[in-house]
Formats: sequence, C-alpha cells, structure tokens
Amino acid sequence: MHLQDRRHRGFSLIELMVVVAIIVIIAGWTIMGGTAFAKNMKANAAMSAVVTQLRQARQLAISSRRNVLVTFTAPNQIQLAVQTLPGEAPAPAIPAVFLNDNAKGGLKFAAFPALPDTPMNFGNANAINFVPANGGAAGLNVLFTVQGSFVGTTGAANFSAVGNSNLVNGSIFVGDPTDPSTARAITILGATGRVRSFHWDGQKWDE
Repeated sequence: MHLQDRRHRGFSLIELMVVVAIIVIIAGWTIMGGTAFAKNMKANAAMSAVVTQLRQARQLAISSRRNVLVTFTAPNQIQLAVQTLPGEAPAPAIPAVFLNDNAKGGLKFAAFPALPDTPMNFGNANAINFVPANGGAAGLNVLFTVQGSFVGTTGAANFSAVGNSNLVNGSIFVGDPTDPSTARAITILGATGRVRSFHWDGQKWDE
C-alpha cells in the first residue's frame, strides 16, 4: 500500500521546481554554447574569405604573369584587379568579395587595440597594417608581383608598375571589435607572399 500511495501522490512541488531548474540550466548552456559556436563560425568564415582572396591574387599573378592589385575597402570589401601591360586590353573584372557575404551582422575589418600583435609583429594599431620591409611609410596600394612577392609604394603613383620591388609586410584583422573571441588575423610576408592566419584563443594568437 505504501508504494502505491507514493505512485498516486506524484511529484512534490519542490521536486518539480528542481526539475524545472535543471531544464533551465541545460537550456541556458545550450543557447550560450550555440551562440559561441555561431560567432566562431562567422569569424572563421570572414578570415577564410581574406585568406582565399590573398592566395588567389598571388596565384593569379604568377600564372598570368601580371601584377594583381589588392584593394581593401572598409568595412568589409576586398577587390582584386589584374594589371595589364601598356597596350593590352583591360583584364576582365573580378567581382568584389565581402566578408560573410555582406550579410546583416557580418564581421568587418576591425582593430583590437587591447590585444597584442601577432607573432609576425607587423603591427596592430589599425585593422589593416602595411609596413615596408625596409622601413618607411606605406599606403594601401598593394599588389602581388609575377614572382609572388607582396609589394607597394609610399604614394599613389606607380603602384602598378612592372618591377615594383618595394616589399611590404602586412597584417589584416577581422572580427567584432567589442568581442575579442571573434578576433582573427591574417599576415602576409612581403618577400615570399606567404599568407598565414591566426585566431585569438583568449590568451594568445594561435595559428
């Protein structure tokens, strides 16, 4: 009779409250975990877009034997353009690429002043940093040469000239500036054009 009485009595109010509290906690963990996962996926996709464009530009420059200009336009656009020789027909236009496909809430080029520089030490004062390997100032006119190196000039003139050898090292940061967990960095070594990517793991830049 005692066991039957317990079955008929059901759960007490305290027991129900405990069950509800457990469900709420689990749901909260799930939501927070899902949000963090979505942020990381978005940040990785934005970083991948930059890496893909840079590597594509380098490969195109080598294979076509023509310099390829890379233009970064705030807040989230990357444009490639093949620089033809004098007298040649203009090269077909290459569609611009936008971080996260320019979707609402997509990430952008963003500086993270509270975070240290990447292991490459190419600068992190701005979202996009280009520093001549031999010192001096650099503008945003940068391109990959037919040899695969990454170069630029200190001014607007002559940036597309064949034989430009002003090597430029670069760092590009993307993410949400209010959320360091979304911080991503891409570096380019001027001499070789090598592109590397990093993410902020909460304590350091990890490749």
